[in-house]
Amino acid sequence: MPPLLIKNVELDGQRVDVRCRQQNVSEISAYLSPRGDERVLEGHGGALIPSLRDDHLHLMAMAARRVSVQCGPPEVTEPAQLGQVLRSVKGSDWLRGVGYHESVAGDLEASLIDQWVDDRPVRIQHRSGRLWYFNSLGAKALGLSRRNRGQLYRSDELVFERIQSEHRLEAELHEVSRELASFGVTHVTDATPSNDDATLAFLQAHCPDLRVRAMGGSGLRDGHLKIILDDYRLPDFQDFCEMIADAHRVDRPVAIHCVSRVEVVFAVSALNEVGSLGSDRLEHATELPEDVIALANTLQLHIVPNPNFIYDRGDQYIQDNEPSVLDSLYPIRTMLESGIRCTGGTDAPFGDADPWHVIKAATDRRTRGAAVIGTREAIDAEKALTLLTNRREIEVGTPANLVCLDRSWSEARHRLISNDVRLTILEGRVTFERD
Repeated sequence: MPPLLIKNVELDGQRVDVRCRQQNVSEISAYLSPRGDERVLEGHGGALIPSLRDDHLHLMAMAARRVSVQCGPPEVTEPAQLGQVLRSVKGSDWLRGVGYHESVAGDLEASLIDQWVDDRPVRIQHRSGRLWYFNSLGAKALGLSRRNRGQLYRSDELVFERIQSEHRLEAELHEVSRELASFGVTHVTDATPSNDDATLAFLQAHCPDLRVRAMGGSGLRDGHLKIILDDYRLPDFQDFCEMIADAHRVDRPVAIHCVSRVEVVFAVSALNEVGSLGSDRLEHATELPEDVIALANTLQLHIVPNPNFIYDRGDQYIQDNEPSVLDSLYPIRTMLESGIRCTGGTDAPFGDADPWHVIKAATDRRTRGAAVIGTREAIDAEKALTLLTNRREIEVGTPANLVCLDRSWSEARHRLISNDVRLTILEGRVTFERD
């Protein structure tokens, strides 16, 4: 890997050259002469910013989505359309659908999916990721009881273990890695609850353009213990507190999946009962009341919201919720002003993998249909960018994890789109370069 010299970039409003050696930024000056061993890159006056970190996504699911068919909004919006999409996929092996929402055809059951496809096994994942729907052949292949009606909750590990025809995903992971690099991403946190040491090693080996860390289950030695809450089946409160305490006894922080107000209050109440390590996380925390924010701040919790869902799902939020609920969705400004550590994630593939959608939605709070949710929680572009950047400053001696845009920040801040990324650099190595 040759040393880099990045010429003519905008850093903190000034035109400078930046030299990168041994994975770090080694020099920043108004003019630096190229050396014989350096690769010289021209920045054309574009802004140089820290690279991006997606703090909550699911790499294996992203890879699997690349060989799946989209079954929900905005691409698919009605039953006949869903049937047509499923029937259009040729083959006799497993058909995998993703992104389903009940607004398309209600609560799916095996008998309904059979009306569209009954000659091959089918599985369709709800866009929340918490529910799988199967046709009769799929349910039989998985060994589901007829009482399940072709539905399976929170059982990704079971699906993965029993479907032996699932092809390996190394090539798709490489493509996911390349795509994220094109967005300016260099670091990710995989939030899949079944992650163990072997899974993490597999992800790290097949995502060459990323630095991957993970949360997961008991088989993961390092990283947060991921715990999922569903408000329709909350665990016993004392048992939940003991689960957190057991993790803390071995100095392992927890990352609690909590979306609704009920789930968020349950999670924060348990952490208040047990005590926080100071690095415990709340994942999503979609509906977050102000009094809970104050308690979360006292507990020094790290909160990882997904404001990109304001754009992706905001119109559905408006249909499904009262105005008082909408005002408490993704309260980014209130969290930041309270001093809470707040970083962003896309929740890809359940959200769009482009992290600039997170940044943009945090600034304008606009839905796909151009409605606005929670105007008072909008933040400026600079604060929104720090939700996803690895560090706040680019200085001599810091790791060379960088993104060069194709225009000045004063112009880019009004666009906030991934198409403006010209170069992505991971520890001094170019992982993406646009023509």
